[in-house]
Parts: sequence; structure tokens; C-alpha cells
Amino acid sequence: MSFARSILRPAAFLILLFILVFSVSASAFAAEADPVVFTMRISPEQLSEPGEVAVSLTVSNPTAEDMTTPVTLYDPDGNVVASFGDGGSYVLTAGASLSWEGKWSVTQAQLDAGSVTFEVRYHLEDDSGALAEIVRQAKAAVKFQGDRANLTVNRSITPEVVRSGGQVSVSYELINSGNVQLSDIKVQESISKTSKTVKTLAPGDRTTVEFTSRIGNADLKSKAVITYKSAGQSKNETVDIEETVIPLAKPNLKLELSSPSDSVNVGEKATLVITFINEGNVAYTNVSVTDAKAGELVTGLSIPAGETVTQEKQFILTEPVTFKATATLPDNTGETKKLTSNELRIGVYDPEKQLLLTLNLTSDQDTVSRLPADVKFHLKVTNNSNIKAEKIAISHGNTAIYTIASLEPGASVTLDRDVRIPQAGQFRFTATLKDSLNNDVRFESNTIHISYAQTTAEPTMVPVVTVAPPEYVSSAPVDPLLTQGRDVLRMVMLGLMGIFGAALVLFAISSLVRLNKYRKSKAAYDHLDLAERRDYTEPMEDDFDDEDAVETRQEEPDTVEKEDLKPDYNNIDLKKATILPHEKLLRSAAESDAAKAPAQEDMPAVDTQGAYRVTRAANEVQPAVSRPQEQPETQDSHRRRRASRKVDEE
Repeated sequence: MSFARSILRPAAFLILLFILVFSVSASAFAAEADPVVFTMRISPEQLSEPGEVAVSLTVSNPTAEDMTTPVTLYDPDGNVVASFGDGGSYVLTAGASLSWEGKWSVTQAQLDAGSVTFEVRYHLEDDSGALAEIVRQAKAAVKFQGDRANLTVNRSITPEVVRSGGQVSVSYELINSGNVQLSDIKVQESISKTSKTVKTLAPGDRTTVEFTSRIGNADLKSKAVITYKSAGQSKNETVDIEETVIPLAKPNLKLELSSPSDSVNVGEKATLVITFINEGNVAYTNVSVTDAKAGELVTGLSIPAGETVTQEKQFILTEPVTFKATATLPDNTGETKKLTSNELRIGVYDPEKQLLLTLNLTSDQDTVSRLPADVKFHLKVTNNSNIKAEKIAISHGNTAIYTIASLEPGASVTLDRDVRIPQAGQFRFTATLKDSLNNDVRFESNTIHISYAQTTAEPTMVPVVTVAPPEYVSSAPVDPLLTQGRDVLRMVMLGLMGIFGAALVLFAISSLVRLNKYRKSKAAYDHLDLAERRDYTEPMEDDFDDEDAVETRQEEPDTVEKEDLKPDYNNIDLKKATILPHEKLLRSAAESDAAKAPAQEDMPAVDTQGAYRVTRAANEVQPAVSRPQEQPETQDSHRRRRASRKVDEE
């Protein structure tokens, strides 16, 4: 390493010297070959405030060669001066020159700088024929004449990020950039309740005022208002410093160690990857990372806030190494912290001592006809390494099967195991043991597949049955006349059954109708039987049946002789006659119209049976008269009476 440094240092010095000489030569060449002369002046050269000046400038080519590219004029603001030449550009021939005069408004910044600058741009060919842009400037001095008060303020915050409970400092650098003395400079900072004052500040002088505060669990905000007076002025000038946030520190840094490979062979390179993951708002500078065995891993590292930084370190290992790094972290809060990484072990193998096992798996069947099924597995384990393998644990998934105590180099052992499998699928066995570095190493067997298929039942022989020949029996002869008579009787029976059914239906219908009428009759308030003929102007014929006879009310005296039951219809006292219920309603009307009522002798003649019929005329009401009723007339007497009447009529 020291030899390489001794060679690289002189080489770097020679390269730097060559670049310097080349640049100086190129500058000299450009100066000798540049054909443009650019001069400028302004009037007036002194100003008491920003204002307008007259500008006069000249661009010339004093050489004997014509320029092939135009020269373009630019003002102090970087804009093309369109009134110069042809739209701001002009091609200078040998010995030619071009002047321009115009006005320019000098700004306060230019007064502070003390000059006004114009420039021209053009292109020249180099030795290779390529065009290179050349920029030439012309400056005219301008002086400020009179009093000018100006205060320049620079703010700085330390630290940039503050941890909870930490102290922050805000400093203001005050510079008198004018030409008069300033007085009563007062600074009011928002993080402090107390303002600070500077009595006087001469032109060109500077001073610093500082404010401090402690931060809690929230960000701080810094903002300042500065007032001052200039010599000979009574009015205060004000400078406002805009607000800025002083953030509360929220560190969140992680340090992780990793490697592309967890093991290498002896003499090979191992790569250590150091990763910083900064998810906080604290930045770290000049970070160093060390390891107890490997020493210094990284130095001078910067970790900005919110970024991830990765570093790699390579080692040639001859033995296993366990890395555990510690980082020293100076941050922008003004503190230095330490952070420890995870442990990372990189193993180193000697090819002569490396373990190598092979596992060959077979089974006595690859298809089962029922589940669960009993399968015999044959596992052959062979030690193909140069060292003895010890404590070889054979397993299937998470189930331990067997442990082989030791296996010499080149030796093999076969394990036969009857296993009841609950379902079909893929099966594979694993061998696990410790290597020479006490690391766990695993070896897996080949994978075999056992499928499930139902067995097909063997076909059975169906016995052939010999069918006995049918025996034919002849029937006795049938008399045709007997058959015909039987058919006729069957038809007659069917007809009678139909008639009986129809009669039964009609009987049921009529019964329902009569029952319905009976119910309606019982529900009525009064009953009037309909006769074949009804005439209220003629005597009613006695052609009604006994069930149609009109029932009249009779009034019997307390003592009546049997022979006196026959009434005297010629001497009936209508006032003493029994009045029917419906006639009570008409009695008052009948009495009021008594004059219109007919005389008793004008009543119709009594028939042979001693009854009379009531005849109604218009506006005439006659009360009904009830008569004593003889003994009920039988059906035979009624018929005889009707017969005698017919004889009389004839």
C-alpha cells in the first residue's frame, strides 16, 4: 500500500502540472489570436442615487484578417442590444470598427458594485477547425456621490435541528454597507421576548447579536424585525427578516450488516455490506464505522436526513468471522451518538473438509388404492465428503425419522421404513448435521410422487339359465249367445247407474233450493201465501187448498153456547169488532173521513158461508171485521162445498 502511494503522488503532481501549463498556453494562444478590441465609457461617472447615464462603446478589429462570425452586443442584464449593428450583431472586417451610443439606467446594485458592465460574444476557430465561443467584457466605473445608508443582515441558526430540551442559538450579523454611520440598531427576534440594540455602526463595520432559547416538543419559528437610523436622519429604517422553521429533532437511523453470501471458501473474498437507513430529520457528518476484530470499516461518511447510504467492504477470509459494527455519529444537533449493528457471521470452508451427502429415496409402490395406506420407503444415505459425518438426523418435514450416529467417507447406509401415509402426494426426506465450523447444513433427497387410484373390480361370470319351454293350455269353447246376453246386461246396468246418479244430483239440488226457501221464509217478519188470482174488487174464489186457507182471528165471549157460534153478519157492530194490527194505523184516518164511509147496508151481501170480502176504493179505508170462526173445516167438507157451488152455478 505504501509503495502504491509513493508512485501515485508524483504521478498526480505531474498530471496537475501538465494541465496548468496547457491551460496557460491555451489562454495565451486565445489572447494572441483574438481580433476584437472592446472599449466603453459612461457619463456622468458619479451618481448620488440610481439614475440614467450615457453609454458610449466601440468594437473594433485591428488585425489584417476578416472575421467570419458576427459579434453580438449584450447589456448588463444579459439582453441583446438590438440597435447595435444588424439586430444586435455585426461582422468585423480587417481594420473595421463599430461604435454604439445609448442610455442606461444604473441600479442601486450597480452603484454598490461601483461599475456598469457590457459584453460581446462571438466565435473563433481553433486549430482543429471547431468553433469556440469567446466572451469579452467592458466595464465603466461609476461612483456613488452623497450619503447612502444601508444595513446588510445575515442570519445563522445553530444547531440546524434541535433535540427536545436542547438549546438553539439564532445569530444576526449586522454590516454597515453604506457610507454613513448607523445608530440605534434594534433587533427583535421572535424566539426571545427581549430585543437587543447596537448603539452605533460605522461604514464598513460589522457586529453580531445572538438570541438563545430552549425547544420543547414542537418546532420553533424564527423571525426578526430590525430598525435603525442613519446619520442626519430622524426617521427609522426597517429591515424584515422572513420567518424560518427551527425543526424539532426526530432521529430515526438504522445500521444493518449483510453479505451476498453467508460462506466462502478459504482464500476467497467476502463482501461486507454496511447500510445506513435514515428515516428521521437529523443529518450526520464525518461518520466512522468500526468492528472489534476487523478494525476501522468506514470513515468520513455523510448521512443526509431521509436518505439511505450503503458502503461495501471486502475481506479475504481464512477462518469464519462474526462482524458486529459500531458507528460514531456526529449530527447537526450538535451531539455525537453511537449505534451498534446486528451480528453477521460469514463462514469459511476448507474444500477438503466440506461435507457432502447424497440421499436416494425409493418406495415399494407409486400408486395406492386406499387411504390411509402403508408404504415402505427405502432411503440410501451416502457420505461423499472427505471427512466423517456424525449425528445425521433424518426427517420428513417436521417429523424426525432416524439419527445416524456416524458415517465414514464413502460409506452408505440404507434405511427401510414402513410409513402409513394419510393421503397421496410428494414425499422427500432431509438430512441435517453440523459441519466442521459447527454450522447447520442440510441435504435433501429426491422427490417421489405417490398417487391414489381406486381398484377396478374383476368381472364375474353370469350363469346361463335354461328357460323351460312354455306349456300351451287350450280354453273351453264359449257360447256366443251367452256372451251377447252378458254384454246387454252390462249396458243396461250402466244406463241405470247413470239415471240413478242424475236423479240423485237433481234431488240434492232441489233439497238445497227448498232448504234455502225455508230459511228465507223463517227469517221473514210476515208471511203472505200467493194465490193463483187476487182481485180486491170481486169476491175471492174458494179454489184454494186447505194449506192456503186464510186464518182469521176470532173473539170468543166468556160464555157462548155452541149453537150461538154462527154469527149474524147483518147486525155486526163495527166499533166492537176486533181491529187487526195493521188497521190500527188507519183507524184515525177512517174516523176523520167517516162522512165518506159507505153505509152499513151498502156492504156486499154475505155469501152462503157467512164471510164477506173487503173492497177498497180510492181514498176509502174500511176496517176489517173479524168473525167468530166455526170449527176447522176438513178437507172432505171443503171439497163437497166446492162441488155444490159448481152445481149452483150451472
